[in-house]
Amino acid sequence: MFHTQARHWLYPLIALLLGACSSATVTTREDAGPSIREAQTMPAMGERKRIAVKPFVYKGTGHRPGLGKGLSEMLTDALFNSNRFIVLERERIDDVMAEQDLADSGRFRRETVAPKGELEGAELLIRGSITQFEPDCRGASLLLIGGKQACMAINLRIIDVKTGRVVNATTVEGTSGSGGVGLIFTTSPLPVGLGAWAKTPVEKAFRNTIEAAVEHIVNTKL
Repeated sequence: MFHTQARHWLYPLIALLLGACSSATVTTREDAGPSIREAQTMPAMGERKRIAVKPFVYKGTGHRPGLGKGLSEMLTDALFNSNRFIVLERERIDDVMAEQDLADSGRFRRETVAPKGELEGAELLIRGSITQFEPDCRGASLLLIGGKQACMAINLRIIDVKTGRVVNATTVEGTSGSGGVGLIFTTSPLPVGLGAWAKTPVEKAFRNTIEAAVEHIVNTKL
């Protein structure tokens, strides 16, 4: 009799909790960043810091090729989408320099080639290392079977390029069960190196960790 009565109120409660989880929505940004003209007219020493991200170093267990590069690309995109920094390309800077070098070949109309000597230097440099990556870790959510979820942690250092000083250091952690609602910075598709984890709990852990990292960098107010 007791078990029958318990089911009458227990099942609706579980349904209510699961319904609340499934009704969560994701908010995306329409203004992803400045236009090309706006970016070109921003003063080099203006309010927005010029920032660049170096590829992350993987220091977790096992062999995870492409994970560090993929996470650093996600952070670069997310910093741009935050609209709080002038984000500089460093991962593919060789492509930019090669395009400028074509101007010396004499095969292109002079007025259409990019002039040399106008690349911008970074004021802040972000270096990161992945210290934890567990696609199947023990979480704290009682709604997950066995409490299993994806977990990761990254160490971040923000370096003043002028002096070489570390001006901020922190550890950012994220799981597939944390955050996940109102994402505004990590709306781009996963980089090629991370595509194998698309639409899995690991992707949620990636995005939640990068969201937390951007929030920390923005709030540091360097």
